Amino acid sequence: MRLPHFPLHTVLFPHLPLPLHIFEERYRAMAADVLADGSAYEGRFVVSMITDGPEVGGDAVTQAVGTICEVHSAEQFPDGRWLLLVVGVGRARVTGVDRSGPYAMVEATPLDEPIGAGAESLLPRVQAALDRYLTTVKRFVARTASVGDASQEPTSVTESLDQVLKPIRLPDDPVAASYAVGGMLQVELTRKQKLLEIPDAATRLREELDLLRREARLLDDGELPPVPAGDLGYHPN
Repeated sequence: MRLPHFPLHTVLFPHLPLPLHIFEERYRAMAADVLADGSAYEGRFVVSMITDGPEVGGDAVTQAVGTICEVHSAEQFPDGRWLLLVVGVGRARVTGVDRSGPYAMVEATPLDEPIGAGAESLLPRVQAALDRYLTTVKRFVARTASVGDASQEPTSVTESLDQVLKPIRLPDDPVAASYAVGGMLQVELTRKQKLLEIPDAATRLREELDLLRREARLLDDGELPPVPAGDLGYHPN
């Protein structure tokens, strides 16, 4: 299918949300076309991770596998900017970039989502590893804050983190669970991209199980700070 293309310094997983602040003229035009009544795009465009080039004001080169997303809510400001909340619909292979129009278009070929052998049996172990990982992240951040800022008591930091890092119950669907873990892991974008590209849920869950255990161990040892929060959520274009 032919869809608008939105390169970003992020990896969007299927089933997960992504807030976007749209201010560049070409993407304002894209948002207007995607959201227009009777649009051929039906509220959808493709997000893929930038490998070279800027996010704003230039033509970026991106990974060959991205995610088709759908706009779930949209607000346009008087000055023409947009605030969108999009949700990943499915992975796609991105080819045939066409920059002849007001914004880039691509051919997006949806990719299958096989579960893979043994995926269901992995879920309890992944859930346990995720619980430990989130607890370790919370403990690490609280410890770092208490050392870096004497005015912040560890208990108050922990209480604040409780609102962000609440216990998370993974979906029973192994495919959705594998993407949920990918979205929560605070690792480099290149690692997230590799998770996105793994062809089946079972293999992805096995890789994530190793990553969860590794990251928790390194955080416990104080060897690896988590990725900054600014790399994880809201993305202006």
